[in-house]
Parts: sequence; C-alpha cells; structure tokens
Amino acid sequence: MKILITQFGNETNTFATGLTDFNKLVPGGWTRANDVVRLFNGTSTYLGGALKAIEEEGVEVLPIDLSTNGGNFGAGPLMSAECSTYAMDHITDQVKKHIGEFDGIFFAVHGAGCAENTDDLEAYSFKRMREVIGDIPMMSSLDVHGNITDEMLALSDGLFSIKQNPHTDCKEAGYLATKMLIAKIRGTINPKMALRRLPLLIPPTDPGSTLNEPGRSIVSYLENYVKENNLIDATFFFGFPYMDRPCSSVSVLVVANDFVPDKQADDLSKYIWEKRNEFVVESLSPSEAIDRALKLVKDGYVVINEGSDNPGGGTPGDATHLLREMVKRDMKGFIMGPIYDPKLAESLHNNHKIGDKVTVLLGGKTDPELCGDPVLLEDATIVNFSDGKIVSQAPLNKGAQMDYGKSVRLRHGNIEVIVVSIRFQVYDDRPFIMTGVDLAQYKVIGLKSMNHFKGYFMSRADAIVPTDPPGQCPSNLKLLKFKQIHRPMLPLDENVEYTGHWPLDNSKE
Repeated sequence: MKILITQFGNETNTFATGLTDFNKLVPGGWTRANDVVRLFNGTSTYLGGALKAIEEEGVEVLPIDLSTNGGNFGAGPLMSAECSTYAMDHITDQVKKHIGEFDGIFFAVHGAGCAENTDDLEAYSFKRMREVIGDIPMMSSLDVHGNITDEMLALSDGLFSIKQNPHTDCKEAGYLATKMLIAKIRGTINPKMALRRLPLLIPPTDPGSTLNEPGRSIVSYLENYVKENNLIDATFFFGFPYMDRPCSSVSVLVVANDFVPDKQADDLSKYIWEKRNEFVVESLSPSEAIDRALKLVKDGYVVINEGSDNPGGGTPGDATHLLREMVKRDMKGFIMGPIYDPKLAESLHNNHKIGDKVTVLLGGKTDPELCGDPVLLEDATIVNFSDGKIVSQAPLNKGAQMDYGKSVRLRHGNIEVIVVSIRFQVYDDRPFIMTGVDLAQYKVIGLKSMNHFKGYFMSRADAIVPTDPPGQCPSNLKLLKFKQIHRPMLPLDENVEYTGHWPLDNSKE
C-alpha cells in the first residue's frame, strides 16, 4: 500500500486589507516532494502525524509538493483566484502523474479558507482533487477553527480535526486521519460523518481557548462521549469568525464506523448550545493591560498579547497600539515582540551596524486608520541583527523550521522592540532569542498572538494578560461589519434560537 500526502490551505480573514497571493501564502515557496519526509518526520505537525501513522502501519509514503508554513497553515486576507487556481493546478498535476501508484490520499487542509473564486476553499480543493482521483479514498486533518460545510463532508471519506486551542495536537490529528485512511483501504472500518452547525461565532481569544472554560470542559465532555458511544471521533469546531462568508459558524462533527451518527451529532450540538452564554469576552486597552501586568509581575515576566493584531488570524502584524503605549511609559524591562516592517528591517540590515543610532518610523504601514499610525523612534540603538531562521520549540509545531526573515532588535530609551520582515505570530521564545534576548531579564513582554503562544508561555510566565485595541482580529465581534454570514447570529444579535437544524435557509450557500 502507498499513501500520497500533500497540504494546502489558508485561514482567511476577509476583514483584512489586500489579497493573499502565493508568495504571501508561503513566502518560501513550495516544499518540494523530496524534502517532505526529511523536514517533517518526527515533528509535532499534521504531516509529522501522517508520517508516523504510515511508518507504524508498514505502508509506503508518496509525498508530492505541498504548501505549508513550518508544517502549519498561513493566514491572511482573501486569497486571490490566481493563487487558489495555481496551487490546486500544481497539486493535481502532480497527482495525475502518480495515478495508479497510490491507494489513498492524506490531504492536510485548514477548514477556514475562501478565495475570490470560492467561498469554501476546502470544498473547492476537494472537488479539484476528486476530478483527478475519482473515488480513491481521501481523508484530511483540519484546524479546530474550520468553518465546516456539508459539501466538504460529501467530497471526503473522513475529516479529523485537532481539538485544542492552542493547537498542541496537530500531530494527533494527522495521525488519526492517516490511520483511518489506511484502515478504510484495508476494509476494517467504514467512516460515516454527521455535521451540525450552530448560529454562534466565537472569537479565538480566551473564550475560544481550551485552556479556559468552557472550552476545557467541552473537550473533555466530547472525549468521554466518543468513548461511551463507541465513536471514531467528535469535534467541536470553534469556527473562524473573521471569515465573513455564509459558511462561517461554530459546528459539531461526529465520525462513526459504518453508520451515520445523526443522533450523536444532535446530542452534542444541543450540549454546545446550552453553553452559548459562557463564551464571554473581556476587552482591555493597552493601558489597562499594562497596569494589570505590572500588578502581576512576581519574580519573572508577564506576557501581554495583542490578539487584535494576530498575524495567525490574517492581520498585518504591524499595529502600533500596544507598542505606542509601551514607548509612552518608557519603563525598564519592557520588550515588544515582532513588529512586521520588512522595508525597515531590510534597510537597517543593509545600511547599518550594531550600535548605530537611527531614527525610524516603525509599523503602521498597512492599515493605519484601524491599526494605528507608525511610531516615531528617535535615536534608537541597533542592539542586534538576525537572519530570522529558527527551529520551533512550541507544542504546535515543535521541530519545524521557521523563518522570520531579516530581523533587528532596537532599543529606544528603556523599551526594546524586534522588527521582522516575514509575518508570523509568536509561538514561543525563538523570535526573541534569535536577536540575543534573554527573557529572564525582562518584566513585561508584548507580542502578537491570540492563543498559540500560550502552549509555550503558560507554564513559564507569571501571568498572561490580553489586550484588545482596534484591529482586524478584535475579540469584540460587534466591532466588525458583517455582510455575508447568516443572521441572526450570536453574539451579534439578540434572541437567537436553535432547534437542532441550522441554517434553515441555505440559499446563500
């Protein structure tokens, strides 16, 4: 038996400005087929999980070129039609060349993608693949922030998602999907799926974290439910609320062996709906967050995460609201994690050396009206440079190679800030260490991420304090101007009802 593996996807923020072309989707380009096993075997990624299952089952792997950022998925504004078409043309052209050589496909996707030519990137990708492979078994791993659709189910033999946010179980999702794929090919299982969508949007910040309630209890409840009801899998998808499309909502997906688990999907969707009022958001301004952080510092440091400008949610990564407040306070022991400003980073690398004094306008280049104007740093000192290449230590993608591009650490008064030229959220301490930072020497650390950094920092920081200034990924969803989602929808509307089947009007889809 031989299993073909590939990956393509994007978490799409339709409120973000611009378009995602292929160079923005994967700045490093395609991960070539002959590099896949070397790069991802043993890593905590979807691909690492798939490779582990293939090895355990004693079958062969057939990798082809794939689109990935360190084993994970990128995020950004609406994908261009050219990008989605080009990517799937390239993938399907490779698959065609290998028809007859493989028995099944593991296709890692995200679940919350859309493009100019499709509101459902995953269904589009599956359909393009089916046009080539026919009824050859195909299963996928997904992100728990997927906006799942019936069309995705109809085109797949099995969908298996991560359960945790932060995403510490990507390897497990890729492993389970590939295990089930191999079992189906061998005829030992016959997966059937049932999906229920609910009229609810949840921001990926604390209410949508499985480190907190109610997410933690929900994951535990579903895990026990799967065991008690002899199911293969069940997932509560938090969905991705920043993708303003008719398919956007939370959902429940249940997978069973040889029967459609409609009753089980009904039971679990009702359970989730009963918890709808527990997804409460706290929104602190940068000033309020710093005040709270200073009270919580003990012997180490406190992390302030600016989730509204989380690059992992498709934002620019150059918002200046938290940075501006830190510069204003000018307190010793403050450092701000990566600000995306590629032209500035490039210029400093090319024209200056360590120790030089420079006056720069930092950040605020992409959407200053919402994300803040550039911050003027006069007579800032260049502390260190980096090429931005790291090996991740985060549970999400441990062992994967990542690249923040040409980077520089600046000091302005008592404040330090890291500037990068490739846009990534913060997963661990590597974006700081790469410029020589010892976080033990700092008191307040600002960074741009919503949840994934917690997998690394939760056990290391004295405390974590979220801040929610204006941005393209706000926790307060009422700040966004939705146009395409189904209404009414919580928390945007009052008196929203759910009777077990939703949406009642599928005309938009």
